[in-house]
Amino acid sequence: MSSQPAAGQTGMTTLAVPGASLRYEVHGEGPLLALVGHPMGIDDLRGLARALAGSRTVLLHDPRGFGGSPLVDPSDDADPAVLADDLAALVREAGGGPVEVVGTSGGAVTALAFAQRHHDLVAAVVAHEPPLVGVLPDEAELRARTDEVVRILHEQGPGPAFGAFMALAGFDGPPAPDDEPDEQPDEGQPPSEEEMAAGYRMLAHGLVPICTWEPDDTALRAVDGRLVLAGGADSAPTQLARRAPEALASRLGAVFVELPGDHAPFVERMGGDPAPFAAAVRDVLDRAQR
Repeated sequence: MSSQPAAGQTGMTTLAVPGASLRYEVHGEGPLLALVGHPMGIDDLRGLARALAGSRTVLLHDPRGFGGSPLVDPSDDADPAVLADDLAALVREAGGGPVEVVGTSGGAVTALAFAQRHHDLVAAVVAHEPPLVGVLPDEAELRARTDEVVRILHEQGPGPAFGAFMALAGFDGPPAPDDEPDEQPDEGQPPSEEEMAAGYRMLAHGLVPICTWEPDDTALRAVDGRLVLAGGADSAPTQLARRAPEALASRLGAVFVELPGDHAPFVERMGGDPAPFAAAVRDVLDRAQR
């Protein structure tokens, strides 16, 4: 059984942890569920939280170094172990565990590290599309390409680096010059300074440590049937974050499921609808704890 946070604990606040201050929110009523992203934080996950808050108390936070969670030392690299400890501190602040954790993208790596380091707090963990290169047969090539993205960032700048990142991830990149239409589509507002800084931090300080994190198979197997690996039903099978969870599930003998949509189908600012994803997640969590 999952515990509930302290009565009346809702809204946004902050928690001081070693090396950072974490902004977090708590919504809803019921068993405690943490939604975890990286670099996604509160703003991108709030719609999904609303969709789940009818049956759960949902904990959201900005990961250290992003949004409202500043670092003491901005040059710190992301470390999944530290991010997992941050989550554990937030869970204890919100009332303690066990807690259901749904991690997505880099946040799925945080969720796996949390399961390894804080298995006593785990009610269930759903790791949705963790971009782990070390669980794949082409690990050496992927590691080299991950390092290459960072090299391009420092030598050529964010634009070329982001293109290399998209290629590494297996997403469709921008059209080749010969394929560009005569009239360019309206791409909306240019990214803000905050968005540009977050993108730079993700590439410079998050990409390598997140993607090259090595799961501890023995520790994850100790979580028993409470661990579920997930991929997007609409994600291309060649995408890094779609390949990795299926490979890790096979290696661990864990459950693998497909969830609706692609890599981030619940982000409303990108046109996503959180309701189908939330319904599927509720079902997966309920089955994981039977």
